[in-house]
Amino acid sequence: MSPDRYLDLLAKSLLGELYLENEFRLLYLRECVREAEAFDPALYLDIHGHPRWRAFQDLHAVGRFLDDRVENLGFPYTMIGRKRLDHLRWCVETAVGSAVPGDLMECGVWRGGAAIFMRGYLEAHGIADRDVWLADSFRGLPPPAWPQDEGLDMSAAVYPMLAVSIETVRENFRRHDLLDERVHFLEGWFRDTLPMAPIEKLAILRIDADLYESTATALRHLYPKLSPGGFLIVDDYQCIEPCQRAVDDFRGEEGIDEPMESIDWTAIYWRKSQS
Repeated sequence: MSPDRYLDLLAKSLLGELYLENEFRLLYLRECVREAEAFDPALYLDIHGHPRWRAFQDLHAVGRFLDDRVENLGFPYTMIGRKRLDHLRWCVETAVGSAVPGDLMECGVWRGGAAIFMRGYLEAHGIADRDVWLADSFRGLPPPAWPQDEGLDMSAAVYPMLAVSIETVRENFRRHDLLDERVHFLEGWFRDTLPMAPIEKLAILRIDADLYESTATALRHLYPKLSPGGFLIVDDYQCIEPCQRAVDDFRGEEGIDEPMESIDWTAIYWRKSQS
């Protein structure tokens, strides 16, 4: 199998596109158990006839979920959607093709899908001199501690579906035959793990941290390690105001004027200047 065909298949697996009907069936059954819908055996067998199937399919493709309810995010390995995953692939391809030095990293990994894809890219192309780093508490987001995050409680007590254990993420790597010594886990709150993270250089830094504190901490300690020509991706900039403020404040404080580009309805990126 060619590298491109392998990566196409890996992307479909990580996004849940190979079993999308079954994912929607599980959501449908959950609503039936809650008595929000009446169970219809014929509809269960031919789920395409469900009045919300098309909406689910369209929202899934852009990393969104029905009714904007987090519990409807489904069961893929990543919630970033097709466009953000394709963009991540382009960033990795561009950084590698431009010989930008450094490893690949994601801060805030959920079930690990984006990081699994980056490791898969290295494997597909036989790249042995770069590693993949995952930073996460692996127990959900921290309760809001900074004034900039007041009122934004996304901790496991409120959103347990966002708390994914390190054992689960390791198993997800293992299922794709991509768990090895070149995959590194930084387990704990960013404020505890990132200041001392043993990372020398990064070519890709992807931040999916939601909170002002978490986003600001990742930028402060890791952006200096991003090589010139490397890519900074922030997943929640356009949909979570504290995240946007953290990015804007950091760019202002550091005098960063590289143009910020939109990826889709929520994520942005910029390429670090090579000058």
